[in-house]
Formats: sequence, C-alpha cells, structure tokens
Amino acid sequence: MSDEVVAVVTAFAPGPRLAELVQSLVPQTARVIVVDDSGAPDARPALLAAENAGATVLRHSVNRGIAAALNTGTAEARAVPGARHVITFDEDSAVGEGFVDALVAALGTARGAGIPAGLAAPAAVSGQPAPELRTQRGILVGRTPIQSGLLVPFRTLDAVGGFAEELFIDGVDTDYALRVARAGLMVVHARGTELGHSLGRRHTATIAGRTVELTHSAPFRYYYLARNRVLLNRRRRLYRGYRPLRETIADLRHLVIVTLFVPGRGARLLAAAAGLGDGWAGRTGRIPPAVEARLRRS
Repeated sequence: MSDEVVAVVTAFAPGPRLAELVQSLVPQTARVIVVDDSGAPDARPALLAAENAGATVLRHSVNRGIAAALNTGTAEARAVPGARHVITFDEDSAVGEGFVDALVAALGTARGAGIPAGLAAPAAVSGQPAPELRTQRGILVGRTPIQSGLLVPFRTLDAVGGFAEELFIDGVDTDYALRVARAGLMVVHARGTELGHSLGRRHTATIAGRTVELTHSAPFRYYYLARNRVLLNRRRRLYRGYRPLRETIADLRHLVIVTLFVPGRGARLLAAAAGLGDGWAGRTGRIPPAVEARLRRS
C-alpha cells in the first residue's frame, strides 16, 4: 500500500464494475475518491456500492465532463494528509495487486536515473495496441498515455496545472501529456504492468472475407473526437512532441472504418461534421444541445 497516493475514479452512469475497482484500489492507496459526473438519480445504487467498498463519493449536480471530474477529484486528493501523488482511473478499469506500487517505483527509479519523470503509466492497456515506448537509461519512456491508470505527482500538477475542462472529454489526456512534455517532464511506464480497460462498444464485421471485431463509440463521442482533434491541432505550437498529421490520419482512418462497417453511420457522421465545424470556430465545452437533439432524432 502507498500512503502517498490517492486514487481518483471518474464515473458517468456507473455500473457494478465501479465497486469492483474501488475494492481493488482501497488496499493499494491512502484513499479512493469517486467523482460522479452524471448528475443522474439512477447512478445512486452504484455510488452507494462504491461508498460501501470504501470510497469517498463526490457528485457533480450536472454533467461537466471528465476533465472537470478529474480536477474535482485531484483538488480533494491534495487535501489528504501525507499524499504526494494522485492516480486517475475511469470507472470501467481494472487493476491487479501491486499496480499502484509498481507505478510509484517506476517514477522513483526514473528520477534516480536522472530522467525528469512527470507522469507514470502502465506498460500495456488491454484491448489497445502496444504503446510507442523507447528505452532511455534502462527506463521505458512514452509520449501520450491514456488517462486511466495514470500516476500524477502533485509537483507535476504544480508545474502544469489541471486538466483542460474546455475539452470536456476526448483528447483531455493527450493535451495533458503534451503540456507535461512542454514543461520539460517525461512519461515513464512501469515494466510488467497492465491496465484492464473497456474501450467503447464492440461490433463484429466481415471485411475482405475475414471476421474482425471493431471498437467504436456512441455517436456523440465523435463530436468530441473531431472537435478536439481540430482544437489540439490549432494549439500545436503550445505542445512538444505532437504529431498533428499522424494523429489526424489515425482519427480519420478510424472514422472511415466504423462508417463503412458499423451501423449508425448517419449519426456518427453528423456528430463528426458538427465537431469539425465547432473546432474550426474555436468552440469548446459540452456538445451543443441542438446537436444532441439532432443525434437523438437521427
């Protein structure tokens, strides 16, 4: 157990997996803080189960986005006596024994080797391609890890600030990692660690005679994916190590594949088009109600 680490778990319309995650984190951390960002009455049973499992539960009265939930949780974490780090999770993640200690150790080892580590992340995330990692002085170093399973020292928060609430969701982790890099800090990965994580919905399709499983998101998420990619590209001069062309092509590739092979293409394209327009216009925050209404009708 690390008395210096507080876990912050963001939740939106949570289910039973939330309490399971809390149960696995309680023995590994000084405190577990769950921030419900749904503001929905039907979230209460899952939140009560998390509370019974040992979590402190905070609630937003309205949906403010994952970045706001992270900032609410980290502010609470910084008030915990003796705490020096926060480790962030989505509600649908899963960790094994020793996960938190492994990330803390990776951070300390990197600093001992003279690497200015600002974040620590797992070496692998289930269901995701292996992250781009390189070895520097025997330490695994990466670029833009996902937010879940991310160890953030308070000194990094002091240097970089909080998460970008104007992005709301999607791209929040990328923006933070790039800001960390701009501050001269690095992302290190703990060897042998893996985060269990649910990434979107699954759809089985036949492509060129082969059966493949495709991961996709709810249509409204493509608004944020498209809008925030444009916003990140517009901010590229504020970042270090950002590859706008490469990242944009990867997003377009995903959109083309799910449009061709996953049902719901009309709503998905509508959301992405609205996101692109708002990104070019520099609009931030929550998806506009008018766009939400059109997606419900499509």
